[in-house]
Amino acid sequence: MAQRGRVHFQSKTIEVEPSLTTQAPPEIPEWLEEVRLAVEREAPILRTLLVRGINAVLRFTALSESAIANATAAPTDLAVLLRALSSTELLDDLKAADPLAPAFIRGIEASRRLIDDHGGALTAVQVAGTLGISRQMVEKRRRAGKLLAVSTGRHGYRYPVWQFDESGVLPGLEDVLNVLTPHDEWMQVAFFVSKNERLKDQTPIECLKTGKLDAVLSAAAVYGEHGAE
Repeated sequence: MAQRGRVHFQSKTIEVEPSLTTQAPPEIPEWLEEVRLAVEREAPILRTLLVRGINAVLRFTALSESAIANATAAPTDLAVLLRALSSTELLDDLKAADPLAPAFIRGIEASRRLIDDHGGALTAVQVAGTLGISRQMVEKRRRAGKLLAVSTGRHGYRYPVWQFDESGVLPGLEDVLNVLTPHDEWMQVAFFVSKNERLKDQTPIECLKTGKLDAVLSAAAVYGEHGAE
């Protein structure tokens, strides 16, 4: 039988029930323990970043059910963060911390959608396998403006999948990229995937697949001009 515990308070000794003095600590979920260990293994400055980031994520408890559902439906963990941070409940706090933060986050989310909503993207290694060439040749074509890629920082480049077809590269791609040279890679992606009034509300991708290269080149030549898509 469990013995009664004793709690000393000033000059008195009070006996209490065993359950009040010998409670086992709550069990830590395995996933939470893995997070703790992963954080503690990092260098101090990165550990600080991770801890502060986790503290920020705890603010997600303020999100509405609809915002939570929208965020958790995102295809990747980073996209989950972007959607959560873009939620109405957090925008005021973000704006107070940095007036440009909401626009910045929405811009990142919009850029992600340009890729994810149009088939995703391939790594240089995957492109090499698709085209039957070396990874070095893929990088060479990118630098020469013959393939379109967006930078992912230290993870290298990703190549939108729509620019490839059964025969290799989308017909006319290189010619259009040459005309779009003044624009950065995200503007170029936006051009290809967006419906264009000059193309009878078709996308340049759709037109190139049906051999309408000249029309796409004409649209690309005025892309970004006032009143032009």
